[in-house]
Amino acid sequence: MKPTTGITLPASFVVTVSHAGTEIVPTAPPDQDILTVAEVAELLKCKPSSIYNMTRNRGQRYDHPIPVLRLPCGLRFRKSSVFAWLKSQETTNAA
Repeated sequence: MKPTTGITLPASFVVTVSHAGTEIVPTAPPDQDILTVAEVAELLKCKPSSIYNMTRNRGQRYDHPIPVLRLPCGLRFRKSSVFAWLKSQETTNAA
């Protein structure tokens, strides 16, 4: 067999090997999927100003504000946290 040299890939890549060959597929770890205010507004189908309001906890505007990362470049959201928060907002009405 012919010796091969190794290839070093970033941790965010997944390599799958099949009989047909090797395929390199970039994947993002779930916790590193960061969203902007506009992306969260699009996801929740509302205005960006509503997202800003849902992040405020002063004045007890919302009992459970949306989880937010307050960074120097602006507000950012983890996609997994947004979906977990959204699920926690579901209510069921008992008849």
